[in-house]
Amino acid sequence: MLNVVVRSVCVILIGVLMVVLREAFMPVIIQFVGAAFVVSGAISLFNVYVLGKRGVSRKFDMFVLATAGVAGIALGVWLLLSPAMFLSMLMLLLGVLLLAIGFYQLAMLLMAQRRLHLSLYMYIVPLLLLAIGVLVIVNPFEAAGLPFLVVGVGAILAGLSDLAGSLYLIHRSKAIK
Repeated sequence: MLNVVVRSVCVILIGVLMVVLREAFMPVIIQFVGAAFVVSGAISLFNVYVLGKRGVSRKFDMFVLATAGVAGIALGVWLLLSPAMFLSMLMLLLGVLLLAIGFYQLAMLLMAQRRLHLSLYMYIVPLLLLAIGVLVIVNPFEAAGLPFLVVGVGAILAGLSDLAGSLYLIHRSKAIK
């Protein structure tokens, strides 16, 4: 249970950072990741060249390494040149992730409800996560304008919900023993 508490606190902290620093850091972070992909892809292509000169690798290995290099460079250039487009696609992915977290938390609560009497308040955050996930998926372009706010609030809610649920279950399990 301690790992859940630590994970919850980390998710809350990440959510707070995403909310507070959202405007300044999102394009920079996306472009930094893009630069990392370009460098990684260039290193892969350089390795293809070096290994080809030495005659060390098989053709299939060289093809895979070259394909990974070209794909990495292409993705990196896309991130460097179009962080906004990447951001809207990322918002769709994050919306699906929030839906998955909301469904997971609801499922865990429903399983716990069979053994314990849980307050209806325990269901509020998972339902909010589902609502936020749907809003992000339905309006990814509007959500892309405030990605860190939407996802940051979702992360804070997910972390608080996990933390509260874990602490509650720890308390209840001690009372049962």
